[in-house]
Amino acid sequence: MKSVVSILVLIVACVRFASAAKCSDHILSLKADFFSEDDGGIYDRTACSASFSNFHKYTPQVHVLINEHIAQSFVYSIMSSHFETDFENRLGFSKYMDSLADTMWQHAISLIKYAGKRGTGVAPVDTSNGLSIKNLNNGIKPWTEIEALALALDHHQTLAIKVHQLHSSAKDAAFGDFLENQFVSDHVSRIRELSGHLTNLVPMVQEESSKDLALYLFDQSLV
Repeated sequence: MKSVVSILVLIVACVRFASAAKCSDHILSLKADFFSEDDGGIYDRTACSASFSNFHKYTPQVHVLINEHIAQSFVYSIMSSHFETDFENRLGFSKYMDSLADTMWQHAISLIKYAGKRGTGVAPVDTSNGLSIKNLNNGIKPWTEIEALALALDHHQTLAIKVHQLHSSAKDAAFGDFLENQFVSDHVSRIRELSGHLTNLVPMVQEESSKDLALYLFDQSLV
């Protein structure tokens, strides 16, 4: 009886393997003369794509994350330029915002490369779902030091929530592992850092008599 069950299990496994072998079936169905289109053998790239599991379902969310990382990178770059002017002369804040911009840009590149590795890519197929940067001017203005840190904290928390929600809903082990290793720990550390900066700086600038000195010393600590 056990041998019969084992044979049935083996048969079912073979059937499933055969049904899943769409790439090899496609290759075997082509003409033997190196896929000559003259004889009707047209290679279908989708049959042998790197795409597998459920990653294709999350492509829209990946597009959103890429858009937001690139947009925030531009915002932080503009912040950095603002603090570097001779009028503001906050070189420490300029350097800090520049590092945030670089991190956001690198995370966007990582998402783009990972999407390509999974066989989907991020090239827009239509204008409604493709990559675009919208409302970049929202929130761009001459910031104070406190406003810049607060806005950066809000941005990082918003991104972290979106990544956590995507990670918890993703039924794709490789994608979940990528999100966890690439984003989650970095978000935790950066949010804690920004929150700590605000905890230290806000009480100091509330004292009008020592505000300028506090901002200067804090800026120097970021250089």
